[in-house]
Amino acid sequence: MDPSERRVVGSLLLLSSLTFLTLGFHSGQLEFVLEIVKKIFQTAVAGAP
Repeated sequence: MDPSERRVVGSLLLLSSLTFLTLGFHSGQLEFVLEIVKKIFQTAVAGAP
Protein backbone atom coordinates (compact mmCIF):
# COMPACT_ATOMS: atom_id res chain seq x y z
CA MET A 1 0.00 0.00 0.00
CA ASP A 2 1.39 3.39 -0.96
CA PRO A 3 1.85 6.12 1.65
CA SER A 4 -0.85 8.20 -0.04
CA GLU A 5 -3.31 5.30 0.23
CA ARG A 6 -2.43 4.90 3.90
CA ARG A 7 -3.11 8.59 4.47
CA VAL A 8 -6.53 8.28 2.83
CA VAL A 9 -7.43 5.24 4.92
CA GLY A 10 -6.19 6.96 8.09
CA SER A 11 -8.19 10.08 7.27
CA LEU A 12 -11.35 8.03 6.70
CA LEU A 13 -10.87 6.20 9.99
CA LEU A 14 -10.33 9.48 11.83
CA LEU A 15 -13.39 11.03 10.24
CA SER A 16 -15.58 8.05 11.10
CA SER A 17 -14.26 8.01 14.68
CA LEU A 18 -15.07 11.68 15.13
CA THR A 19 -18.52 11.09 13.65
CA PHE A 20 -19.25 8.27 16.07
CA LEU A 21 -17.94 10.36 18.97
CA THR A 22 -20.28 13.18 18.01
CA LEU A 23 -23.20 10.77 17.77
CA GLY A 24 -22.28 9.44 21.20
CA PHE A 25 -22.39 12.97 22.62
CA HIS A 26 -25.73 13.62 20.97
CA SER A 27 -27.40 10.39 22.08
CA GLY A 28 -26.05 10.48 25.64
CA GLN A 29 -24.21 7.16 25.43
CA LEU A 30 -20.78 8.63 26.03
CA GLU A 31 -21.12 8.28 29.81
CA PHE A 32 -21.78 4.55 29.40
CA VAL A 33 -18.68 4.10 27.24
CA LEU A 34 -16.52 6.11 29.64
CA GLU A 35 -17.73 3.94 32.53
CA ILE A 36 -16.73 0.79 30.63
CA VAL A 37 -13.28 2.21 29.82
CA LYS A 38 -12.87 3.22 33.47
CA LYS A 39 -13.63 -0.33 34.63
CA ILE A 40 -11.21 -1.80 32.09
CA PHE A 41 -8.38 0.46 33.27
CA GLN A 42 -9.13 -0.28 36.93
CA THR A 43 -8.84 -3.99 36.21
CA ALA A 44 -5.63 -3.53 34.23
CA VAL A 45 -4.04 -1.42 36.97
CA ALA A 46 -5.12 -3.85 39.70
CA GLY A 47 -3.30 -6.69 37.92
CA ALA A 48 -0.09 -4.70 37.48
CA PRO A 49 2.74 -5.50 39.90
